[in-house]
Amino acid sequence: MTDRTPEAITQQTSIAEADRLLRIGPVIVRRDDSLERLATLAVVNTGCRVLSVADHDGRLIGVIPVRVLVNDIFLKVVPEEFLGEIQDYEAALKYAEHVGARTAADIMLDPVSVHPHETVRDAFARMHEHRLNGVPITDAGERVVGYIDQLELLIVWLRATGRDNLLRPDGHPEHERQGGR
Repeated sequence: MTDRTPEAITQQTSIAEADRLLRIGPVIVRRDDSLERLATLAVVNTGCRVLSVADHDGRLIGVIPVRVLVNDIFLKVVPEEFLGEIQDYEAALKYAEHVGARTAADIMLDPVSVHPHETVRDAFARMHEHRLNGVPITDAGERVVGYIDQLELLIVWLRATGRDNLLRPDGHPEHERQGGR
């Protein structure tokens, strides 16, 4: 019998196994895609919180957290909200850089991913280390083959440990709550 402690599930469950249980697919963009295209894809794929920037062979070259995209667009629409925060030369340069951003390449971060053979623990650690809500799954050639999200991982983990009642008010099963209890 497999050890089903929370620690064992986190350390033993591979990304490939967890990915089979998850529903969010990757959103793959190109470095020259416009911010408008990125925003449109993010709106259509609301579950994916980190966009994967890939080259023409599908290899991961960067990531764009949706929050970075939103901040960048917001900066362009309502710049006065940010101007009050500029207090030094470095902040002014950063502001100028963001105002000039037009493509995915202008706002993407370094590539961060997990591989199918890595574990749920590895994915959580990588997301925490890079302050991301999700990461692309890449194959041995660094081609994007999936996406794994921390909220989805948490739900899978809670179900696997039998603690999914923590997601419900007062620990009651969903059907009881809807039944008027």
